[in-house]
Amino acid sequence: MTSRSKNAVRSYETEIEKSREESNWKKAVELAQQLKARSPQHESLSHFLIGEGKLEAYLDEWPPIKENIERAQRELSEARGYLTLATDEAGKKAGVALDAHLLLGKLNYACGAYDDALKHYKLAELSTLTEKELPVRSLRIVAESYAIKGLCLELTAVPSSTSRYKQAERESEMVRSFELSSELSLLYLQRSSRAAGATLEAALLRAPLLHIRAGRLGAAVDRYREMLTAVESVSTQALRLTVARQLAEVLMRGVTGQVYKPPQKVVAPPQLQGTLTRRREEYVSEGPWKPKKYASINQFVPRSQHEEVLLLLLLGEALAVRDAVLSQSGEFAAARDHSLRNAVAGADLLALAAGRWGQLALVLESLERAMKFSFGVAHIWRQRALATAAAARAASQTGFQAGSFPKGSSAWSLSVRAQGVSRRAAPLLPHDAALRLVAAATAYRAGWIEDGIEAAEEALAIEEKQNGPLLARCYLYCGIGRQMKAQKTNSRIEKEADNDTSLKMLLKAVELDDNDHLAFYHLALQYIHLGMLNEAMDATRTCLSVRSECSGGLRLATALWGVAGAGARGRRALAAARLAHHHYPAADWPLAALAALQLEWESGEAALATGKELLKLVNNTESEADAEHMNGYADLDALSDSQHDDTQSNRDAASIRAESAGAYRMERALSEGASSQSAARARAPHSEHRAHAWLLLAELCLRLGRVSAAAGCVSEAAALTPFSHLVFYTRGLVHAASAEWSEARTCFQDALAVHPTHLDSIVQLGATYYALGWLRLAERTLREAGALRPARADTWRRLALVLAALGEPAAAADAAAAALQPRALLPRL
Repeated sequence: MTSRSKNAVRSYETEIEKSREESNWKKAVELAQQLKARSPQHESLSHFLIGEGKLEAYLDEWPPIKENIERAQRELSEARGYLTLATDEAGKKAGVALDAHLLLGKLNYACGAYDDALKHYKLAELSTLTEKELPVRSLRIVAESYAIKGLCLELTAVPSSTSRYKQAERESEMVRSFELSSELSLLYLQRSSRAAGATLEAALLRAPLLHIRAGRLGAAVDRYREMLTAVESVSTQALRLTVARQLAEVLMRGVTGQVYKPPQKVVAPPQLQGTLTRRREEYVSEGPWKPKKYASINQFVPRSQHEEVLLLLLLGEALAVRDAVLSQSGEFAAARDHSLRNAVAGADLLALAAGRWGQLALVLESLERAMKFSFGVAHIWRQRALATAAAARAASQTGFQAGSFPKGSSAWSLSVRAQGVSRRAAPLLPHDAALRLVAAATAYRAGWIEDGIEAAEEALAIEEKQNGPLLARCYLYCGIGRQMKAQKTNSRIEKEADNDTSLKMLLKAVELDDNDHLAFYHLALQYIHLGMLNEAMDATRTCLSVRSECSGGLRLATALWGVAGAGARGRRALAAARLAHHHYPAADWPLAALAALQLEWESGEAALATGKELLKLVNNTESEADAEHMNGYADLDALSDSQHDDTQSNRDAASIRAESAGAYRMERALSEGASSQSAARARAPHSEHRAHAWLLLAELCLRLGRVSAAAGCVSEAAALTPFSHLVFYTRGLVHAASAEWSEARTCFQDALAVHPTHLDSIVQLGATYYALGWLRLAERTLREAGALRPARADTWRRLALVLAALGEPAAAADAAAAALQPRALLPRL
């Protein structure tokens, strides 16, 4: 009979322990009451189990927060009574008194009696507990006890008379409690499939925050790393997302330079070292109260702050995307919003970090993955539009001039994607002018001028309606679009109308914001197009006064002073070119401008030396992809001026550089067609820059009378860009200098076959026809050049010679009068 009774009691104990681990508190209380009735000698144990069950059942429904304190004081009295009974001498003999004190501390914390809770933890001697293997339920009780002790220490007021030493000791005890709770909580979550609960979750994240508050960033980072290197379980997945994001924020905001220390690799135990196994269960544990940590032989350890931040954010982004709620059903609305907030927070941090270090591809990949759960989410679509626009801008400035990259290239594909995403995001953000300005900038850079004007005008309408802070920038972008459109068209009526609109918009932009160097830069550029050089110089001076290192302003100053002539202005032009080279030592245009100016105002040898320096520069930068410093335009976003092709052309108010985009595509098509039929090596990414440098040297040699040297320079350029209209044009100049008129005619015709509106080639072809005696062809060709650019005096001078040779003195006199008509000598940009 006694044996049967002992077996029944053992069966009750087994069932009770199982119910406790499963948190089935109703069943645990029923079994404890049956055990008390069946075995009076286990009364203390039964009292503890009943009190524990009632306490935990209540807290499962009403968490221990301030809003529930009054309810807890009313409804936990019965649980308090049972647990108090378990702390008597019988309870001590039964071995449940310590656990009862720990649970009474938890009960008092739920009731708001923080001092009483600390007293119970002191009676349980919580601070001196021996580290040993514990059952799962006991592990949770101890972890929660340390967590609640830390929270109570934080919530209780410190007497003003307390010494600094006592305060520091109290703070140290509080942090130590949270750290112990964190380690025990991770170990509990690894051994159990149950959720952590509000108390344990608060303790897990509290210790590093206290370290941060005290200025111990290194200790905070170590605590975060301890949590992340712990072996993952089902219960820690949501926690890892929060920890990874918080650690990334700390590393980005507070830990930099010499303060940062890379994490240490977890050393594998001896039995795992030297093996080839890669099992995921390989781990190391430093003690019975320490969580298990990964110790794989192939474990990746970040070596720098950048690597660790990106690794953390990518980890967090992967966890957020994996846990995203895809169902659009109303019953999952709360869960969907929560998962979306986590994903958005991670994506925003990743955008900050990756954008800071130039890793736009990571941002785009992250936002692409976010699309599957971001239907109609304006913020995600806006971020994606901005990221694709930034990627398109970066690609358009590495290898191709703005508006000239061919279809199929990465820059073209990214620009198309950026425009598509911007159009999709715009209806979701009807009052976002900045997004439309970014879309306009992308369109301008890709050469889609009408699309850019449409986006800029939409932004202008939004800002005018609400008198927003971007109103000046909206007028600027509208003016830039009209400026580019005027340079694109050959219709004089449309050109004049667009130029007039552009001038009004730019004047309005500088009126609204007189501290915007970009607005003054484009205003000066527009004045140059209109031949108003004095006004252009005033606007350029204002641009440089606002931002002295503005590359566009320095370029305009160099060009304007270079046109002005000898004396002080010539010296100013040289000084401006040298200053631009000082500010942008990796840019090519300051050296090109300096060489041309030196040829005029210093000496041919100095110009040749500068040209050779330019060639050396482009050779050195060919392998570099840093277009921001190479061209000097990324910092000011000088959209229309960034189309710096046709460097050999004397462009003025009727500049035809917009048509050069088509010429560039023609050259690329010819090059690709030729390379498909021959074994010629592929051109380097920056071969155009090298070719332009050789052509500049050829022009310098021609002006110095070194025809053979110029021919060699043209040959070098032709090896780099064999189908460039500038190569054909310069080769024609070489033949013309040697009086080889038939060969020169062929070269100029080839140049016009690639670029039909290249004005210099048209004028030189007319001059070649005149030299060959083909006067009618010369007349027709020069009249075509005059129609394209009526303000060019050289065209009318040559036409006057042709008409005189034809025996038409009246027409020749008219042409000569047109050549002599006073007009501003426009700078060569």
